[in-house]
Amino acid sequence: MRSLITNWVAAPLVATWLFGCSSSNGPSSPASCSVPGGAVSGPVDSHCGSTVLTVDPKICSSAGISATHDDAGAGALEYGVTLFNPEGDDDDCKYRVSWTSTSICENTNVTFNLKVTAKSDGSPVSSAEPELEVFLNDTHPGWVSSQAAQETSAGNYAFGPAKFDAKGQWTVRFHFFPMSCDEPTSPHGHAAFFVDVP
Repeated sequence: MRSLITNWVAAPLVATWLFGCSSSNGPSSPASCSVPGGAVSGPVDSHCGSTVLTVDPKICSSAGISATHDDAGAGALEYGVTLFNPEGDDDDCKYRVSWTSTSICENTNVTFNLKVTAKSDGSPVSSAEPELEVFLNDTHPGWVSSQAAQETSAGNYAFGPAKFDAKGQWTVRFHFFPMSCDEPTSPHGHAAFFVDVP
């Protein structure tokens, strides 16, 4: 169906993503930049081709699989490719994901706004309980003050603040239904995007 890339997530990254940081551990002084960063431009996402999976919200229980899943505790994780631009399909071809954000500058609070729709019919995906993960590389996580996301309207979510403490090309990964089992048609999913921090 698709080729998966296995990422080994370093323990410090996992701990920071799972538990967050207190405000005293995050970058302390906001900065500004004359030209904010954003999504890295590149090829339009086409990794799903014509593949569209329809989510079965009962698949975990009907298959006798525990509905409790946690990406960060999984050890070796399988993710699809990280995407260019601010829109693309999730790893499993279940969701269409697009995002915007407030100005992206080094050491500045950034709020992400996320829109998630079902690829099968374009309907908004509500109650996804999305989580945000940001990292420069496997040993350099970004600072996320809270894992809570607010659903501002059906299928639209706001996260933040997050802070990027270094310039460079970062990865921002959104996790959906993180406590669902990770089966091909389960609600669980992820989508990652390259983000430039000037």
